[in-house]
This record gives sequence, structure tokens and C-alpha cells, in this order.
Amino acid sequence: MNRRDALQGIATALVTPCWPAGRALAAGLGFAWDRVPTIAVLGAADDPRLMLVRDAVTFWNQTLGELGSAFRMGAVAQQEGSLPDDLIVALSESTLKGMRPPFPEQLSSIPGDIVVALSDADFISFSTHWPNGRGLVAIKSIHSYPLTLPNVARNVIAHELGHAIGLAHNSDPTMLMCGRPAPCRPMAFQSATEHYFPLIGDEKALLLQLYPASWHTR
Repeated sequence: MNRRDALQGIATALVTPCWPAGRALAAGLGFAWDRVPTIAVLGAADDPRLMLVRDAVTFWNQTLGELGSAFRMGAVAQQEGSLPDDLIVALSESTLKGMRPPFPEQLSSIPGDIVVALSDADFISFSTHWPNGRGLVAIKSIHSYPLTLPNVARNVIAHELGHAIGLAHNSDPTMLMCGRPAPCRPMAFQSATEHYFPLIGDEKALLLQLYPASWHTR
């Protein structure tokens, strides 16, 4: 096993690193894209989350540009269809346990380096990445709490796409990438004003380390 595969092998486990109390540290998931990842969104054309995915990709690309990175997330293409609810729920549970499940064959025929599944099921939204270079972001039903709260779905989608480009969780509840094992939960994104929560400085530095100004497709 080479170094890259070894790092990717622990990617999901690093979603929930442990920090000293009171600290908000940036953590990486052990992988970085060596190409511009295309994004396939599984869901109906009139699903309100589709626009939020597009907005979140724009947010990340603007953030990367402001940092001086040459990396960008690629085109977003909507595709009718869905993944089975039982598969999504099982993948969510495995990811929360720090496990990376086997690559599901249902994803093999779906174009896109990152598949964003807009599900109608109720589960904890998640992101995972496999050594074959494919990623999955799954977003729970827009009708399930807390995505029913204003500004929450927008930030949950951006948060999961942050994982899809290599960021893990931090422990600061005022920041976009806060998550388990810290006590912050998505309802903290609630706001009457639409906006994205910010990144911590270490996350910006990590993004620039993963994707420097000299980054290029290999």
C-alpha cells in the first residue's frame, strides 16, 4: 500500500478527531484532489437544495480564489434519480462510527467525481471519500429538522462539501466546519439572514497547503 492509499484509508476516521478542551483546530481528511472534481447532483430539477449546492460550490471556489489557491471545484450537473434510502442510512451510520464503507456499486454508473445525493430520507447528512477517487455527499430530506430552519440547509450543504475537498471538523460552534465530537449541531446555523458561517484561520491555511497557487491537474 502506498502512502496516498494509506492516508485515504484513514480519511473517514479523521472526520471526528479529538482536540484538547477549548481549542478549535483544523484537521484534514488525508486526501486532496489532483484534478478538478465534477459534481453530479442526484435529485429533482425543482428541488430547492439544488440551488444551494450550486451556491455552496460558488462559495468554496470564491474562498479558494481569495486564498490564492489554483484549485477549483468543477461543474455541477443535475441528474434525475436517487440512491436507495436504506443504502444512504447505512452509509450515514457507518460514517458516524468512523468507518469507511465499501464503495457502493450503485455509484459506479453515476457520472461525477463527487455525487451529491439529495435524499428524501431522514438521517444525519454526511460526506465520504473512497480510494478510487470518488466522493459522496448525502443531504437529508429538506422537510426534516433542522433543515427546516432558515439558513441551516445552506450551511449543512457547504459544510459537507468542505469535507468533500478535504476538511475535517473543528470544535468552534461559530464556524462552518464545527462538528462531532464537539457538541455543535446544525441547528446552530439558524439565522434570519442568509449567510455562510466562516472558516477558522487554520482551515484556510490547510486549504492552501492542500491546494497551493501552484496546484494543477495531474
